[in-house]
Amino acid sequence: MSFLSGSLAFQRFRVEGAKPRLFDGTHLTRLKDYAAGRDKPAAADGVETGWTAGRHIWDKDFTQEKNVYTDHLLFDYCAQTDRFPPERFKAYYETELKALSKDNPSGLPSMRQKREAKSIARERLEQEAKDGRYRKWKLAPCMWDAVNNTAFLGSTSGADGARFQHLWDQTFLSSLTQQEQLAGKLEPIDAAGLAMDLFPKAEYESLSPFVPGVTPDDRPAWCASDTVPQFLGNEFLLWLWYFSECEGDTLKVPDGSSITFMLQGGLRLECPRGATGNGTMNAEAASRLPEARAAAKAGKLPRKAAFHVARAGETFSFIIQAETLALSSIKLPPPEAEGEQRAREEDRLQHVRDLAAIVDQMFATFMHRRMTSYWTQEVEEMGAWLRGTRSSRLAA
Repeated sequence: MSFLSGSLAFQRFRVEGAKPRLFDGTHLTRLKDYAAGRDKPAAADGVETGWTAGRHIWDKDFTQEKNVYTDHLLFDYCAQTDRFPPERFKAYYETELKALSKDNPSGLPSMRQKREAKSIARERLEQEAKDGRYRKWKLAPCMWDAVNNTAFLGSTSGADGARFQHLWDQTFLSSLTQQEQLAGKLEPIDAAGLAMDLFPKAEYESLSPFVPGVTPDDRPAWCASDTVPQFLGNEFLLWLWYFSECEGDTLKVPDGSSITFMLQGGLRLECPRGATGNGTMNAEAASRLPEARAAAKAGKLPRKAAFHVARAGETFSFIIQAETLALSSIKLPPPEAEGEQRAREEDRLQHVRDLAAIVDQMFATFMHRRMTSYWTQEVEEMGAWLRGTRSSRLAA
């Protein structure tokens, strides 16, 4: 379970309803009831999902000692699917099609024969797959933090997130066969959701015109919904970039603490109109490259950026995805606890919780400025910075 060691990435979900008082055998039993490999049909997309206990893909031994760390419940999400080799499917298909159409006067196969050949080829592969030869497995660590009633999924994939939510509902919500509800539904903790939690009126905001005549009037092309302001995550990253170059490297955040940050690492920008594509710069200080500023000046918005942040003497680094606020390539401070491994692991889990709070506080700082009357002036100042008519404190 990588929440305890090794590399780390995650997306987060808010658990609706009351916080759990403690994690006990009831929670562990539910996880075991929905363990990976149980006898159930695959979903419509052919993917089977389930939980594992953390040691390996067949581990179903959920225990208090292994899976419960005070106010954290740890387990793994497992997705299984059969991936047929395309070259093998093609060979079976062509062989069957040739046999079916050999007596055709035209020498060409009919549409019916093509469909039949595909069906036979797939049936042969499905028969072969029964021994597991084509099975692909994917594990992602999970954590339920009782203090904040937050679920963490150790994957930044949107597809994994959707399947994780569905499996969570099956496992912990009440149903005809499960009278006791152990948790509420999950709501993604993303830029749009956080913004509307802080300021409900954020739902009606439009994309700020950082580059007049270029920036779309409503939303970027990658935002599918008119009513969900996902673009606030893109504005958040652009504002942090601007702030770091023109105002300083320290944010005074709503909880009263201070967070020092810098963009340090790669940067990905994309045209909000979907016209001029995207660009990824992987230099150590990509935000200071002339081509990065040129891309932003042309109206491109950041979709992913790498940061170093520090608060209360602890330093973190990560890559953040703008719309989902999913984090990857995370580096946590070394555990403060000495001696027992368990204490060091508990310390690491607290650092994960601290990092999530840092991201939320940084975003809240942005939103408190974004939703004031001063924002119009700040957008103009950001535009001047992009054009190079406002001096950067880093110019020297």
